[in-house]
Amino acid sequence: MRVIINAISANTGGIVTYTTNLIEYLGDEEVEAIVYVPRAFDASKFSHPNVTVKTVPVKRFYGAVHRFLWEQLFWRRIVKDSGADVLYSSANYGILFPPIPQILLVQGEIYLNPVYRDKVLPHLSLRERVSAFMRRNLMLYSARHSKITVFPSEVALQAALDYGPDIKANSVVNYLGVNPRFGGDMERRSWRADGDIRLLYVSVFYPHKDPVTLAEATRILNDQGVSTRSRITMEANDFEPWPSNKAELQALRSDRYSECLSLGRIHHQELNSALSDYDAFVFPSMAETFGFPMIEAMRAGIPLIVSDIPIHHEICGDAALYFELSNPDDLAERVKELDGDSELRERLVASGKIRAESMFTWGRHIAQFKQTIVSVAGERTFRLLINGLHARTGGGVTYLRNMLPLLARQSDVDVHLCAHEDQKDVLPADLENVTYHFLNFRRGFWNVLWREQIDLPGLARKISADVTFSPANYGPVFARNPVVMLRNAVSVGFVERRPLKLAYWALLYLATLLSLTTSKGAIAVSDYARKVGTGALWGWLRRRVTVVPHGVNASFSIDPDLVRDQNLLLAVSDIYVQKNFTNLLLAFSILAPKHPELVLKIAGRPVDQEYLDVLKQIITDKGLDNKVEFLGHLDAAELREMYRRCTVFVFPSTVETFGNPLVEAMACGAPIACSDAAAMPEVLGDAGLYFDPDDVGNMTDTLNRLLDDSRLRDAYVKKATKRAGQYSWDATQKKTLEVLKLAGR
Repeated sequence: MRVIINAISANTGGIVTYTTNLIEYLGDEEVEAIVYVPRAFDASKFSHPNVTVKTVPVKRFYGAVHRFLWEQLFWRRIVKDSGADVLYSSANYGILFPPIPQILLVQGEIYLNPVYRDKVLPHLSLRERVSAFMRRNLMLYSARHSKITVFPSEVALQAALDYGPDIKANSVVNYLGVNPRFGGDMERRSWRADGDIRLLYVSVFYPHKDPVTLAEATRILNDQGVSTRSRITMEANDFEPWPSNKAELQALRSDRYSECLSLGRIHHQELNSALSDYDAFVFPSMAETFGFPMIEAMRAGIPLIVSDIPIHHEICGDAALYFELSNPDDLAERVKELDGDSELRERLVASGKIRAESMFTWGRHIAQFKQTIVSVAGERTFRLLINGLHARTGGGVTYLRNMLPLLARQSDVDVHLCAHEDQKDVLPADLENVTYHFLNFRRGFWNVLWREQIDLPGLARKISADVTFSPANYGPVFARNPVVMLRNAVSVGFVERRPLKLAYWALLYLATLLSLTTSKGAIAVSDYARKVGTGALWGWLRRRVTVVPHGVNASFSIDPDLVRDQNLLLAVSDIYVQKNFTNLLLAFSILAPKHPELVLKIAGRPVDQEYLDVLKQIITDKGLDNKVEFLGHLDAAELREMYRRCTVFVFPSTVETFGNPLVEAMACGAPIACSDAAAMPEVLGDAGLYFDPDDVGNMTDTLNRLLDDSRLRDAYVKKATKRAGQYSWDATQKKTLEVLKLAGR
């Protein structure tokens, strides 16, 4: 197994420490590694047979843009030609659309940190703020193009999730390690051996490092008669990239601190010895993703005083004293507390050693690192053929419009879609990472059924599909590893009375059972769909069906600036008999005299023209011609507007396996009156007011309650928006892929 490592950023600070130790420890592992380092990195001191250290083949980078373009173009070719199984990008950014699987380490992306965002970023120049924005988003883009993103702490991971919650599924925490040369048997200085308290702060300068707080605390201590000397390992050239922070360098060099403060780098190889000459280690930083110097100090047996921020608590635990962020007076008090309590010093030292040697070791980090590499290298592309022939209207189209883009983003999934030529206008037909196979034949129930059984298995064999997924109740029986999705309500047969329609639903039921018995797995959009799809006498099939609810598109949301129409009753569904618009119209005819301004609008395709004619006749008979409007099909933006404007959204269906409009209405904050039948209570929960769909009087009373009581509507709006948060297409995609990959084994 071969890994190529991008350590091109190893010029200074923690990334140099990390790269040095990574090379040393990989030398003892059964991993062939090629490590690319900058010219400033001394590669000559490493001589491990299975680790090759190479200098990057470019003299210098002329800024971040040059570096980014070089990595995306020339570095990509080096990676592709390396013969490596895995790319490990160890410094926050990686290749977009990498030629081999990529693992990304985010170990220094401070721009994600909320404390940095609040305390530091507002004080930087416009150029620096723009740079922070670009770097933050480049990190997130890199994470989205990586198999695994590794964070050195939980705080760093959570900071990233604030900006990119979608990367959570492929992110892990792996604490970094500290070289065991720190500590050992080296003799330490006794407390105040020469009468002075000697404090050390190890760091290069960045705007969040806050060295002036330590300098000022040192001056305060001396003014109070506590002789104190501090060393900060920063140099003047550290400040050059940060013109907004020149005042800090001037302050550190001023006469105010000249007697009690010294500046200057300590070479990392000499740091262990240097730590033994100081009484305490101070780390006033405002934000970190990890903090190597703190762990090195803990391992070396020196007590710590650190700023009170979440990352320091995660790393140091009970092995440090904490002072209020950027408060030199509080820092001075903590130094005096340490000065006056020898037992406290001993306790901090003991806790620090235990913590450093148990949690932050290179052996632990490398073991997890190797495990991650093995898992990624062992993966292969999963080839998925989706049977989209049945997605022409309603939920089938909604499902593929939302799921195809998400599946296309999965770097380990090769997506193929088979559909009819006449579906190009209703399905997303131009996604980059989807291969399209459009069939051209005369439409018709029997034609589709026949071509599905003949063309799909042949296509699956041709492309070597791992799984053939039909997001419909039935699909090709002989295709490789078929998986179906129970989303059509076969129980419509119980409410349908027309012979031809009854025959259709009977055939659908038989096809569903046949597909279930021959499939490698099945998905149901609700528990109700699982039960009715498998049938009362087919309970043994249910164990093969996984419930994966649909999601709701993020565009469906509340608009707080939009005022609701106080006289609009809205229903959304394609026109079918099971949608129960007959009883809705009868209920509305009873409501109309009490609410003379109220209008009913029904959005949806007139799929069942015969049933639509029946509805229009009821409208005429009840004198509702000016109060009821069929809107036909509305696009997402138009639907969103209607959900946000309606007084009440009504869902009168008698048979439903999920109900996408129900979830969309919830997400848009519509007060909901809903049928208590089928899957509706399972989907809506307590977020709506229910009625018996077969009882016109009950439906009328329920609608009256909502129309007459604005407080009741407001209460259900809150419940609906909260409930809608449970439905996410990202979650649907993740769970669906789990089922599909299991079927493809």
